[in-house]
Amino acid sequence: MTLSVRVVGVGDAFTARYYNACLLVESAGTRLLVDAPPALARALRDLGDRGGPTLGLDDVDHVLITHLHGDHVGGLEQLLFWRRFVTGRKAVLHAIPEVLAGLWDARLRGGMEVLMDAAGDRHALTLDDYADVRPMPAAGEAFSLGDLSLAWRPTVHHIPTSALRVTAGGASFGYSADTAFDPSLVAWLAPSDLVLHETNFGVHTPLAALVGLDPSLRARMRLIHYSDLHDVEASPIACAREGDRYEL
Repeated sequence: MTLSVRVVGVGDAFTARYYNACLLVESAGTRLLVDAPPALARALRDLGDRGGPTLGLDDVDHVLITHLHGDHVGGLEQLLFWRRFVTGRKAVLHAIPEVLAGLWDARLRGGMEVLMDAAGDRHALTLDDYADVRPMPAAGEAFSLGDLSLAWRPTVHHIPTSALRVTAGGASFGYSADTAFDPSLVAWLAPSDLVLHETNFGVHTPLAALVGLDPSLRARMRLIHYSDLHDVEASPIACAREGDRYEL
């Protein structure tokens, strides 16, 4: 059993060149989407043009939302509507309780609470009508999603955000999600075979902080959530690129 990480998107909230940061994690019979950015259906489809299978909104077993910023959750309405109206299969949705507490009221309710049936009658719905909602356990506590084992911890960001470690078959990868530079988070991610770490402006991680890390860790690190201004070709730490597949 291998652990596969596909890079769906690499861009930040302001990108005009890339899809927003998003990952597809697979092991055996389990497929996990980490975040659901805008243009999600197109981003998944375009994986087929980058050397992988063409995927659609119904080809994901689990969806995990790291936090509520629009570049990470803006495609969730599209996914949930597709699953309800077209295939009739609820998505299995994971997030920390603080994210779930705002997901419906702050992000989805306005466009999804009321639906009209064939007779023209309107009905009120909740998030549970669209998804099998599963709150993630306490920080640091391992839990299973099919063939994957996960753990999370909070990051240093404007709003509650979860960094992730994912393991399967003895292999592991870590994902920083959005965060200011946090040496304790880096240490938590460091044992992973692959570390995907964000870099950006503002309350994010400056590239200079990552360049100063131990060379053995930098060799296992790939940058993600970078700005359109970031020089990918000249980057002192290798950048993840859309369509990349890491087999661990």
